[in-house]
Amino acid sequence: RGKSSRTITFEQFKEALQELSKKRFKDKSDEEAVQEIFKLIEGKAPIISGVTKAISSPTVSRLTDTSKFTGSHKERFDPSGKGKGKAGREDLVDASGYVSGYKHAGTYDHKVQGSK
Repeated sequence: RGKSSRTITFEQFKEALQELSKKRFKDKSDEEAVQEIFKLIEGKAPIISGVTKAISSPTVSRLTDTSKFTGSHKERFDPSGKGKGKAGREDLVDASGYVSGYKHAGTYDHKVQGSK
């Protein structure tokens, strides 16, 4: 296979097993060595090594529960628990001219037209 290729075909896998069997079982014939290698891998699945597994313990779930966050951490997540990204990390300046607690921003034109 090429060096940049990350996958092999089943035929390439069988060829690699044949080469490996010759090295591992030197005292046996080629056919017997291949059969021994097949017995070793029979019924087994690929193993991914060096990967950490997800832990589902009460401590981890408690620490990752965003509903219990307070203060500035609470502002980093929306009600569903999804992160807000940059808007949650930095104070974005609202240059609209309204104070932060004012709930009816942008309704001045409606009020002026409604009173005429």
